[in-house]
Amino acid sequence: MTKVSELMLPILVLIMVMYMMHVHLVLSVQMPMVPSCPLNSSIVLMLATEPILPSGNMIVTYGPPGPWTIVKYGNLEYLLQINMWNLASVGYGNETLTFSNKTGEICFSSFISNVTLISPSGGVWGYPGIYLDGIFPGSQVNIRNPLLPLPLTVSDLVNGSYSDRLIVLNYSMWVPDNEPMDWSYDIWLTTAPAPSASLNHGAELMIWLYTTTPVFSWADTGIKVNIPVTVNGSLINETFDVHVDCYHGSGSTYWTYIAFVPLNGGFENGYVSISLKPFLQYMVKVFPLTCPSLWSSWDQVTKLWMDVITLGSEYGNDQWVSYPGWGVIAWRLYEASIVVPGLTQVTKTATTTTTVTETVTTTITSPELVTSTSIVTETSTLVETVSSTTTLSTTLTKLATVTSTVTIIRQVISETVVWWVLVIVIIVAIALVVLRERII
Repeated sequence: MTKVSELMLPILVLIMVMYMMHVHLVLSVQMPMVPSCPLNSSIVLMLATEPILPSGNMIVTYGPPGPWTIVKYGNLEYLLQINMWNLASVGYGNETLTFSNKTGEICFSSFISNVTLISPSGGVWGYPGIYLDGIFPGSQVNIRNPLLPLPLTVSDLVNGSYSDRLIVLNYSMWVPDNEPMDWSYDIWLTTAPAPSASLNHGAELMIWLYTTTPVFSWADTGIKVNIPVTVNGSLINETFDVHVDCYHGSGSTYWTYIAFVPLNGGFENGYVSISLKPFLQYMVKVFPLTCPSLWSSWDQVTKLWMDVITLGSEYGNDQWVSYPGWGVIAWRLYEASIVVPGLTQVTKTATTTTTVTETVTTTITSPELVTSTSIVTETSTLVETVSSTTTLSTTLTKLATVTSTVTIIRQVISETVVWWVLVIVIIVAIALVVLRERII
């Protein structure tokens, strides 16, 4: 037994080392490269996990939910927030939300891992984005837009003088194929106008413009509706799945949740314009149909007050909370505005096409040490456009290239070397045992 133990001990140790190095190598290779946001922007919000030396344009927190601030562009204002509301902690990485007061562009980039969820059953990690218009119930921060002065009743928005308003976005998304997420409006409605109103017995209306997870069974009603959406100047009759959860929330506080989810996944990028009116009309009809104990009539729904319109990206997964479950996503918002059809107004928009390429150079200095230098080149083409209801002219095209270098030094043992070392160890161990027997 002693001889067998002496023989097996170095073999077991070597196998364990080889396994751990192999796992480390695989995980290192699988780390995704996410487009970054410019840190020289006018405003930079960052959720970080390691100490950094912030500059004057940065607001940094070292834990969730992350920082927020109010920015202005022309006569409009927005509230920016990282808003990782379902994270108790983040073990690795950072999230960045930036704003340019020259172009109005808002950029978000996330690269985090080893997270702890407050509510694991919820799955979603957070909702980074902006307040587009209005005031959240219970809050004192009011983002005012004169073209849609929220709070307003559903009746005002369906049948009144504000029923013709359009919400226009110009954006682009970067999402890995297997990252669960949605890019959506999140609209809150209450039984009395904010800020004094409570979420209780109110409603949450989500309009998803893009998603990688088009159906979630726990709220799917089976109802499908066709609603017109304008994409890059073309009118599309988009099919949406209607999802409803009558008692959404927790404890004694609940509201009715309704989400319109594009059946085909929606629009990953482009110039997208919607009217709130048809979505609200379907909500008025669907609530009494799916939640009759809460909503007895259409009239009850039309008396709800719309308090705030937010825009952002839900993402994350309850299966991705540990390494290597990276939460990676990036988007750029070039324009977000409320429009009155037929009203002459001049706006400047900026459209950026970003290409990210990676060149990896591997240097083997010894069988145990491999240095990988990853050069990530992000090339952005920015087209700034001045437009009105009657004219459209391109005024500027410029090319910006940002190159960053990341060097990763890791201890690895190639498989060929590992197997040769294993064979040598076995031969030496056998030889020692045989030699010991002869000496004895």
